[in-house]
Formats: sequence, structure tokens, C-alpha cells
Amino acid sequence: MIIVMSDSHTETAVIAAIKAHYPNASAIIHCGDSELPKNSTLWQGVSVVAGNCDYDTAYNDFEVLTAENKRVLVTHGHLFNVGYGLDELAAFAQEKRANIALFGHLHRPIVALKKGVLLLNPGSVAQPRGKEFPLKMYATISVSADSYTISYKTLVHQEIPELQFTVGVTA
Repeated sequence: MIIVMSDSHTETAVIAAIKAHYPNASAIIHCGDSELPKNSTLWQGVSVVAGNCDYDTAYNDFEVLTAENKRVLVTHGHLFNVGYGLDELAAFAQEKRANIALFGHLHRPIVALKKGVLLLNPGSVAQPRGKEFPLKMYATISVSADSYTISYKTLVHQEIPELQFTVGVTA
């Protein structure tokens, strides 16, 4: 299982709680805007990238990693203009041969399949935006041979019923 969070904006306890809840996760990912130093011990066991509010130059703008036998692109999204659409991010993910692209920045849940790439924004664990789902949240991704199962969860690890998805895997 892949655990994805973003936009914690100095809220360290929530990161620690999510990490502790998933000791056997194949990957724990933070899509930026933590506002913490890259060398924080909190990041042990977490893949994390720079967001537009992260000023520590030790962070990368993006990373490509392997989890659940899938290539996963992790970025914050602001450098790919995600506020204006996901095409630029999907094209970059294709260029990097990623099956999954994870991003933050918008502080709201998004699941889309573009150009054969699963695009996912986990929402924000600290500052949710939008009227439809004003909840602090994160997401999990379970990978099977033919699908991704995405579950958005509250900070007490309860599923958000309206935010449960199964998306077919493309070759």
C-alpha cells in the first residue's frame, strides 16, 4: 500500500501519526509544503519533495520512485501549473515513464487518469480547500494486477465514503 499526504504546513504530529499507523506501507509519500527542514528526523522512511512554501534547497522539486512495482512521480504540482489543468503534469509523468503521478498544492482531492497515468492529489492534512470536501485528509493507494484502489481517509484513519475509487490500470 502507498500512503500519500501533502500540504501539512508545519503540522508535524499528523505526519508522525500517519507514519505510525502504516508501519508496513510500501511507501509513505509527502507531496510538499511541509515547511520543515529536509534533514528533519520526521522524514525517516518518507519520500518528500519541495512545495512552493518549502525554502530548504535540499529538497528536490520532484522524485521518481518505485512502489508496488509501479513508477511513481512525486511533485508538489505548482511547477506544472496544476491549478490550470493536469495535462502538463501528465505529459511530464509520461516523459518520466511514470504509472502514477502524485501532487499537492491545490489542497483538495483529485483522482484522474490521463495519458495512461493515474494522477492523484491527496488533499491536505492541515488546510483543506474547497466547499465539497472541507476535511483534513490523506490517501492510500492499493495496487492490483488490473486496478488501483484509492481510499481517502480522515486524520483518524476513517474512510471518507464519497472518496473511494477503483481505477483500471493501463499498460
